Amino acid sequence: MLQEFFETAKSDFLATFGGAWIFPILIISIIWILVKEKEWSRKILFGILPLAFLALYWCPLSGQLFIKLLGEDVYWRVLWLIPLAAVIPYAGCMLLKMLTGVKRQIAFVGLMAVLVLGGKSVLSAEWFEASTNVYKIPQYVVDVCDLLPGNIHAVMSNRLTPYVRLYDPTITLEYARNALIFNGVEDVSNRGATANLYKAVQESEIDVDVVGPLAREQGCTFLVFSLNRTYKGNWEDYGYREYGTTSEFRIFVDVNYEEGQDTRKWEE
Repeated sequence: MLQEFFETAKSDFLATFGGAWIFPILIISIIWILVKEKEWSRKILFGILPLAFLALYWCPLSGQLFIKLLGEDVYWRVLWLIPLAAVIPYAGCMLLKMLTGVKRQIAFVGLMAVLVLGGKSVLSAEWFEASTNVYKIPQYVVDVCDLLPGNIHAVMSNRLTPYVRLYDPTITLEYARNALIFNGVEDVSNRGATANLYKAVQESEIDVDVVGPLAREQGCTFLVFSLNRTYKGNWEDYGYREYGTTSEFRIFVDVNYEEGQDTRKWEE
């Protein structure tokens, strides 16, 4: 149990602070504040409190409690409680306050250089990519929506659900990002048809004998899955046929659907 906790804590910690100077800068800032700050309220807020959060993060008792309450996948967010954006600038301002004239200017430039060289550009290709359309959503979403009619209810790949209704709000979805709460849950049999449908379509090989009846039960007119998915069973047995494909997705439709029909599950 303890070994699993420390592996999780270490992995999350390195994912948060690895590859940057921000954590060493934080520790130096905390030490500087604890040594130089005279007012106890500020010393507690900017020095002792961040250390307390770090201790809570690494302490097995509090750590396992947080994991139980928050979930292992989001334990790293405990590190967000450390006020980095306040502690580091405050320590820098304390240093600048102690200096005057040219020394202060040199120190300011030096501090800025440390921050710039110690991080990554937020506009780097790792985090941003050039927009390919005026909607500023992935082009594969636009390609799928351009094939689909409006006013329909659908089940879609997780890659599509965050964006589809930004492009066409007349499309209603059986599940969206909120369905991610079922990830890691082994048994969803008592959580309703939508949860069971979501879990069933996450398989690399989709069992049509499971997904087909659930999709019909929930009134899903269109089904959209990645091209890399394979299928066990025959869609036509459950009243679905292939409707079209894009470069990344395959679309199935209810054989009873008539062009222009309104199959939305709720009104706008």
